[in-house]
Amino acid sequence: MLAQVPPKAPLPKPLIRIEPNPIRSGVTSIYTDAAWNSSSESARLGWIIDALVSPSHHSATSDHMSSPLMAKALAVRSAINFALSCGIDAISLLSDSQTLISTINHIEMKLEIFNILRDIYLNTSSFKTIWFIFISRSVNDKADSVAKKAMWPLNPF
Repeated sequence: MLAQVPPKAPLPKPLIRIEPNPIRSGVTSIYTDAAWNSSSESARLGWIIDALVSPSHHSATSDHMSSPLMAKALAVRSAINFALSCGIDAISLLSDSQTLISTINHIEMKLEIFNILRDIYLNTSSFKTIWFIFISRSVNDKADSVAKKAMWPLNPF
């Protein structure tokens, strides 16, 4: 028994806090969504920084997206990276993807979005506080609109 190599210590889990009502002062709310086009496999990502002074809308594009889940995960990662670049250190990240939020909160790994989840988990340690919250689609209508508007120039309906 003494000659056996001891097992490696498990990696520390990221500091993801879950509370019933994390939307409070000192915490910036970020609403995220994505619009995905299955025929072109392109996605338009949208997020809204709901700052006290005035909200700001942001969008990005991404190609080679294989699913809506991948697009929504990429929107979350983009919003996190944006918050970090702005020096925001306490956020509530809100999404209408129950699957994605549950996956993140349970620190699971899904093969389809493995690399995106890995980046999200690594970046959580850069925040003083971070919450991932599922919200209904009707509450997330503004972020949905930002993502869909980013889609229009490339794929008019």
